[in-house]
Order: sequence, then C-alpha cells, then structure tokens
Amino acid sequence: MILEVKDLNVEVSGKLVLKDVSLSIGFGEIVFLLGPNGSGKTSLIQSVLGNPAYKILKGRIISQGLDITTLKPEERAKMGIAASFQLPPKIKGLKASRLLDEVSKRFNVHESYVKKLISTFKLEEFMNRELYVGFSGGEMKRFEILLALLQKPKLLLLDEPDSGVDVENLAIIGKTLDEFLHEDDDLLSTRRSMLIVTHTGALAKYINPSRAYIMLNGEIVCYGKGEDVIKRVFRDGFEKCKSCYEKYKGG
Repeated sequence: MILEVKDLNVEVSGKLVLKDVSLSIGFGEIVFLLGPNGSGKTSLIQSVLGNPAYKILKGRIISQGLDITTLKPEERAKMGIAASFQLPPKIKGLKASRLLDEVSKRFNVHESYVKKLISTFKLEEFMNRELYVGFSGGEMKRFEILLALLQKPKLLLLDEPDSGVDVENLAIIGKTLDEFLHEDDDLLSTRRSMLIVTHTGALAKYINPSRAYIMLNGEIVCYGKGEDVIKRVFRDGFEKCKSCYEKYKGG
C-alpha cells in the first residue's frame, strides 16, 4: 500500500478532529474522500503530511511499508508524498516563474516538462505575475496543482481541487490529473496514486476512483466502490449516509 491510515485519532488545539479513522490507498489507486465542509477531510491530509499542529493521539500512518507516524514533513516529502491546498497564500514580490524554477531545480525536473505543464494548465500569461496576486480561484488551483505535479509524487493529496472552480477550469484540472496518473515515468517503479478530497465529487466526470470514503464529523461513515458511493451522494446527499451510520452504531 502507498498509504494506510489505521485507527487514527487527532486533535488540534485540544479539539478532537479525527476519530478512529482508517483508510487505505494501493499503488496506482485513485481514492475519493467525500464529506461536507468541516467534516475533517483537510485534517486527515494535514495529519498524513505531518503538520505538527495536528497531534496524533492514537493510531498509525504507514506509507510503502514504513511507519511514518512520527516522521517530519520533509522526510515524508522525500518519500514522494505531495499535496495541494484550498487557499494558498498570496506572495507579493515573488514571481510565479521564479517559484517554478526553484521547485523544478529541487526535484530535478527537465525544463521541457515544466513548459508542458504550464501550457497544459494554460498558465503562460501568469508567469510574470506575483504569486497568486490577481489570480481567480480556478487559476490558483491550477497553479497549486502544477506545483504539486512538478514534485513527481508517488502519492498526490488534493484538497478540494474542484471547489469554486468553473466548468472550464474543472475540465483542465480533471483531464490533466488523469493524464498525469497514466503517464510513464522511468524514475518511478510503481504507478502514481492519488487521494482527492472533495465535497462536490465534480471531478468524477474526468477521473474514475476505484474507491470512495465518506467522512462526517471526523469519522469515516461509509466506503465502497468509487462509482457507487459517488452516485449515492449525488442522489441522497450526505445526510442519508449520516442516518445510516447512526442507525448502524445504535444497532
């Protein structure tokens, strides 16, 4: 498994945000984590990345057979774990092109691949702008995902890549991610894997997850075949999952 989360309990500032969460992602697997805003999805990503603000009370995080529960964030990054986030900060004085240069050098990415991603995400006109200054929501997400892809990750964690994105940007993001997942890379011995956190499931139009989990109030309440779970959410909403789970716990 590229990622195994086992019985994870996490708190932030004394508040329990994840309760006995278990989730797994195989090599080359695409998994969706669905749930309404504030359900704990981002907390799971931050815990996997090793953010010290997220205190692990119980449970383990395992990647590629190694227990990474106590590893520092930079050590996890070296293992090929990368992420994009909902609200990246605007940075005045730093041009987008400069940041791309630094990231591509750090991860030894060829200039032709950088140019290919810039073109694919249609971000040519933004290269001389200050980072995220004047970017729309969709443009910010495209650039943030581009940065994550430059790291050539084995496991890519995407936090709400389809939230607040118009149809055109959604198509660009969805098609590019699908292409990234299936492209050949001689540096990787296994296919790439991806965890997509979303409350809309809109990317399912372009990416077909093998499995999907539903999180409510910091707990995994449902999981199954990706297509089936997403259809159920589109049809019944998250409340139906909540009522089924409460009935299960009470029974």
